[in-house]
Amino acid sequence: MSRSIFTVFTSPILWVGLASALSACALESNPLPSAQKGAARGLGIYTTALEDDLDEQTYQALARDAIRRENRFLSAVEPERVLASIRPSEKELEAGIYSTEDIFQIGAQIFHTTFTPEMGFGAKDLPNLARFHKGRRGGPDAMRCDSCHWRGGPGGAGDAADNAYLQGDGDRQSTTLARNPPSLAGAGLVELLAREMTAELTQTRAKLLAQASKDGKPAREQLVAKGVSFGELEAKPNGAIDGTSLEGVDFDLVVKPFGWKGHFASLRDVVEDELATHHGLLSTALVKAADPERVGPFGGTDPDGDGVVDEIVEGQVTALSLFLAMQEVPIVEPPLDQDQVVLLAKGQTQFTALGCATCHVPSLELRSASYTLTSREGGASVSVDLANNAAEPRISPPSAGGPLRVFLYSDLKRHDMGDALAESKIDRGVGPRFFLTRPLWGIARSRPYLHDARTPMLEEAILAHGGEAESARNAFVALSEPERAGVRVFLTSLTRARRLLVP
Repeated sequence: MSRSIFTVFTSPILWVGLASALSACALESNPLPSAQKGAARGLGIYTTALEDDLDEQTYQALARDAIRRENRFLSAVEPERVLASIRPSEKELEAGIYSTEDIFQIGAQIFHTTFTPEMGFGAKDLPNLARFHKGRRGGPDAMRCDSCHWRGGPGGAGDAADNAYLQGDGDRQSTTLARNPPSLAGAGLVELLAREMTAELTQTRAKLLAQASKDGKPAREQLVAKGVSFGELEAKPNGAIDGTSLEGVDFDLVVKPFGWKGHFASLRDVVEDELATHHGLLSTALVKAADPERVGPFGGTDPDGDGVVDEIVEGQVTALSLFLAMQEVPIVEPPLDQDQVVLLAKGQTQFTALGCATCHVPSLELRSASYTLTSREGGASVSVDLANNAAEPRISPPSAGGPLRVFLYSDLKRHDMGDALAESKIDRGVGPRFFLTRPLWGIARSRPYLHDARTPMLEEAILAHGGEAESARNAFVALSEPERAGVRVFLTSLTRARRLLVP
């Protein structure tokens, strides 16, 4: 970064003048549709582009900061301004008056908004803020999405201090399940992989049912999707299914790639659950479909009893889901030192030889990068091509040609992780020892590690593995220190693109 930038910014008067100029420039450079211009002015401009030049990143970050500061004053004068700008209707989104970049921007504004009681934050029968959750309904425990998802870039992981303590008695940490905020980088591609894997599994099930019906005897087959085995499935001639030999997936054969235990199949599910759990904000769909344990005991259109209805409308769920789906793809950044480059190459080879790649599968083939959110209100779908319109850096075809590959280092299935990581109770049907294989892409920018953030260093996380991963863990322990260093260097190369962040 050039010295001149810091020289210019030493004067408070110049700071104010530059902030105003940058604010005006940014607002004009990426205008919203006319219906939103008045409401959205000053609420922050976000973009999918990533400047390579760090000086330019600095100016853009200062522009965003200036706009946020202006927004605080605008909100003080007209509190309803923020709410109006982040409440697009589903019909508006489906009508095509917004580009995917506009929807990304609206979703970003929601992600960075401070939620208030006037918006529906909290509930009548819950504390204003609570560290330890009471049942499924949560704390609430944070007033912004980015309060916890911040490390390494937008939608990033959280620190140990950002842990959520779920499903407890509302009073004692010992009754809760600790959950560290995971990174959502590349989340749209992860969901697309899971969708395609689910389709493969359900096709196998349909084939087995047809075969059993035709032959008049049970049909049994290994369930494989994208080269990942999910155990075996048996179909009976009467249409019944024996799923006792399934591995790492629920009986419905839906691959659920989100949540530490693999509870959520889609980002839409994640958005609705997280808004309710961490902010007490209920989507209209959740109010209609969920039971009182999830939304509150007061019934009707205001089940949490806080006097606010339609706290989160469907258009907001769509915008926030699309913002997360369009998050950047993590990258590989080799070290500059040539000796360390040699260590990296050896470490990557060791990673496979140890057996780590059995679960942390380096890459999975993706047939299509088109991400579509189907309307739940009977309208048109909202789609974005993640290979061309997601945040940069994006997924790209191999230089040698062939299909897209997602280098996420995961098989997107659950595994028994042994006694050391086992929890005290079942989590929504998933046993205490079972966890989803976390993707390792971007891992260098998502410490601390494991579901409860218990390990600040990568090696400690490896040593905590047990159960199905015990043999790989033991093989790692048996390595010499230089060989372990190679594995650590390799994992450290799995990072996110450099960007300047302004809180």
